Amino acid sequence: MESSANAREKILATAGSLFYREGIHATGVERIAHEAVVSKRTMYQHFGSKTQLVEAYLRGIHEGGG
Repeated sequence: MESSANAREKILATAGSLFYREGIHATGVERIAHEAVVSKRTMYQHFGSKTQLVEAYLRGIHEGGG
């Protein structure tokens, strides 16, 4: 079974890729969950909302320097 940390990282990586290619507003949570191969429930366990996911994504960009 996949660890919680791995699921979180997979969701963030998938969201980041989709946000970059298609835009934050155009990318829905169902698409992110599907592409990350996790359930929406798992996604919401890690990120309580799309807004929280976007904030984590943006924090990662800021902390990574670009």
